[in-house]
Amino acid sequence: MANHVSYAGDNKVNYSVPPFAPFDSFSESAECAGAGVLAVQKVFNNLALELELVDYPYARIFSALRSGDLDLALIFKNSTLVNDVEYIGPLSLSEVVVITQKNIRIQRYADLYELENIAVLRKIQINQRFDQDHGLNKVSVGSLEQGVQMLKYNRVSAVIGSRIGLEYALRQQGMDISLMDSALHLGTKEWGLHLTKESSFISLLPLLTKAVQDTYKKDLMYRLYHHQIKHCLPAI
Repeated sequence: MANHVSYAGDNKVNYSVPPFAPFDSFSESAECAGAGVLAVQKVFNNLALELELVDYPYARIFSALRSGDLDLALIFKNSTLVNDVEYIGPLSLSEVVVITQKNIRIQRYADLYELENIAVLRKIQINQRFDQDHGLNKVSVGSLEQGVQMLKYNRVSAVIGSRIGLEYALRQQGMDISLMDSALHLGTKEWGLHLTKESSFISLLPLLTKAVQDTYKKDLMYRLYHHQIKHCLPAI
């Protein structure tokens, strides 16, 4: 297996995860691997392959998978890639929530229409209802921290994303984590490997499928995130 040559021109599996903390790294320490990186490493733990993380902007991950510049990505399951990748998952699940400014309370989906605007990660898929809802004013952002920063300065009314990503973004911005207590739950999303059909590692699909099945835990990403917060990062 180690002799395979990737489409990107080397003998390593080139992969991406969402290119912001806590998925690719932690801003407090360059020594602490991000939760997404650790999850991919767990899948490949028993495979004789080298991994190389490529930090593409989230939206560019999609074009890189289509062209074969990436071998795979660990991201939320995304149907727009169905013709270009083999989806291997779920590897983990994440709760998707909407957080708002302190003076705003939302209790159901219909309340989203009362919001002036909602920051949402560019190219992400939440669920069919939200993704196709043109009655909401959605503001595209490049990272969840950018969305939370806009929330902090009242440039948006709300931010939508994974509970883990939003919790950490609040931490980064020095904001009150208790904002998560009043968050609106919009369901769960699958994390899975998206293996480009252009990769020369495509022959490993059965092995990767088995490895993902063996590694799967419903709360894997949550566990990895909180392990790093507790055991790797400096105390704050």
